[in-house]
Amino acid sequence: MEQRIGAYLHVINRNQLPDGTQVLHVTELPPPYSLIDGEEQHHQSIGNDWKDEIIEIKPIQDNLNRYGFTISGGIDSENGRAIVITQIDHCSKSSLDNGRTKLRLFDRILSINNINLTYATHDKAVQAFSSAHGKSLSLHIRRLNPVHIEYIDVVLPTDLLNQSLGINIIGGLDENDEDSGLFITYIDPNGLLGSTIKRNQLRVGDRLLEIKTNYTSANLQWVTHAMGVKLIQRIFQDHKRITLIVAHRNLT
Repeated sequence: MEQRIGAYLHVINRNQLPDGTQVLHVTELPPPYSLIDGEEQHHQSIGNDWKDEIIEIKPIQDNLNRYGFTISGGIDSENGRAIVITQIDHCSKSSLDNGRTKLRLFDRILSINNINLTYATHDKAVQAFSSAHGKSLSLHIRRLNPVHIEYIDVVLPTDLLNQSLGINIIGGLDENDEDSGLFITYIDPNGLLGSTIKRNQLRVGDRLLEIKTNYTSANLQWVTHAMGVKLIQRIFQDHKRITLIVAHRNLT
């Protein structure tokens, strides 16, 4: 696997391993999930990982038919039934921010200017953008916004590198239309992860958000089940020091 410092692996082609994916630079992108704190935590249930927002986006000045982001998905799409933001154009300090810096990768678009896209085909979503005729957009988005996020550092003993990770996961784009996340359903206490991390750092029910090293980061929010498993296995095979980013959904 090619290693690039500060690189973010964003899987575009679902049929390839990271070697063939598009590389985005995380230094210019916000995290693909929200971190909440303060009073907001007290008003959000731990079982509700999602937050709705209304975001206003203006057309880009030099091209009134562009808004600076790309969508994917739709009820007729192999890339998931939801309409999802999969790329956000870089907004340099010299360019006018049209509102796109408020967006996050994998935000779900529920409506555009009150046009409901909850059960829309991809073409209907594209038509909704076109119908704005270069005017401002009012996006109703739903964003992954977990309450309790933990960064779990894993250092693998050299003599255990070929041992099974010892976890089972469910979910993915191809398994759940409402929430395509990957969730842990079983942890073997004698498996590689169960025996190398602190007790209760990783729990059954946790949502897997991201897996990263000092060189690369693979997001696990918007992948098929098979691709998520391959990404996790590949990074654990190639690296000894790994960080798992998880959202705890059960604190008992």
